[in-house]
Amino acid sequence: MLRQLRIWIPVFCLVALATPVLAQKSPTDQMIQSLELHVKMYPQDFAGYDGLGAAYLQKGRETGDSDYYERAKVALNKSLDLRSSDPDAAEAMTNMAVACMSEHRFADALDWAQKALALGSGDPSPWAIAGDALADMGDYSEAAEAYAKLQSSFVSKEEQLGLSNERDSRMSSLRMVAGDAQGAIQLMRNAIRVGTEANMPAENIAWGEYQLGEELFQIGDYSAARQAYADSLEQYPSYYRALGGLAKVSAAQGKLDDAVSFYKKALAVVPFPEYAAALGDVYEKLGQPREAKKQYDLVEFIGYLNKVNLQIHNRDLALFYADHNVKLDESLLLARKELEVRRDIYTWDVLAWSLFKNGKFPEAADAISHALQHGTVDAQLFFHAGMIHARLGEGELARKFLNRALDVSPQFHVLNAAVAQATLASIEKNSGTLEANQPRVAQQDHRERNLQ
Repeated sequence: MLRQLRIWIPVFCLVALATPVLAQKSPTDQMIQSLELHVKMYPQDFAGYDGLGAAYLQKGRETGDSDYYERAKVALNKSLDLRSSDPDAAEAMTNMAVACMSEHRFADALDWAQKALALGSGDPSPWAIAGDALADMGDYSEAAEAYAKLQSSFVSKEEQLGLSNERDSRMSSLRMVAGDAQGAIQLMRNAIRVGTEANMPAENIAWGEYQLGEELFQIGDYSAARQAYADSLEQYPSYYRALGGLAKVSAAQGKLDDAVSFYKKALAVVPFPEYAAALGDVYEKLGQPREAKKQYDLVEFIGYLNKVNLQIHNRDLALFYADHNVKLDESLLLARKELEVRRDIYTWDVLAWSLFKNGKFPEAADAISHALQHGTVDAQLFFHAGMIHARLGEGELARKFLNRALDVSPQFHVLNAAVAQATLASIEKNSGTLEANQPRVAQQDHRERNLQ
């Protein structure tokens, strides 16, 4: 579950942004250059190192480059070496929690957030990161309790708006998990509004617009989703998440050439395995298997590029392998490894899909029940559930889930939507069941051949 992570930068550092020599750089680049110079001049300034770490984190958010997270941790550790036992250290600890979240070290993130809160600074913001970590670990009720504490009567109006943005954007995600899509969308729209009033960074506002697009896409409102993604891109030009969103909704609307263009642009900004896999699937739909294979090869290259990438993209790779019927043993290994640290509904879903593709149908059914237990309305979850129950010979359940997937979002996936339709037809033909010794449907076989 992707969330906006508020980045803390000491106020004194903002003055340097007016320096003419930095005028050609982006605001975040300006901030980094200014703070790098500052800590050279004042090497004992703990707040300067904290601000530099925060700036690196913001740059990492903007670029997806994990190297910035490593730089952030170095700067934040320096800040905490200089001061770590009084309330002034809370900001550095909060930013360290953000750094841990960026590397999917959820337990460590929770620990740092709790340390920040224990200092008694009066700043409630660490509750946001604590809630994020709890949500990714599957503790949704505790996450909601943490988010509810994102309020304070002892801060400025702009800071109150910032806290409201953090609370509403996160509660929106929890509403989606609980199956309340309209409530989630209303909260996200409010988060965007108050974030704009609080003058939050453009990238942060763009993230909210993108997330709104994701929620709208999830319920099949493709036109509104496209507008939200476009608004995100207008707010922050070349924003890779917005480009990826526009690609996905273009594919759903049958505009495959546009989807190719948007995915290429997104990958040029940040090479995400998810985008490479999706672009490969669009090429498959277009009947261009050679181009598809290039993208499928890129998925693995990115995923295994370095230790941090593998840690971050465990789940992406597990889903990719399962979707494309290759390295199924590794898919299951990665999914189980991810579940050790991340027990949210989408990790359970990927585990279920990997178990299914490995022929472990009863285990898959148990895992998908965990993914569905909160009432989430998501076509991918329903599709996976339908396929699993079909293999178990539970025709009525299979029909229910596959029909629901297509009702919620008729083109939820450029290839799998057709698989859902074909499977429904096969169930009818075979009197409510599919042969249990078939681990995949025919519509997927060609993808396996192109990955050999």
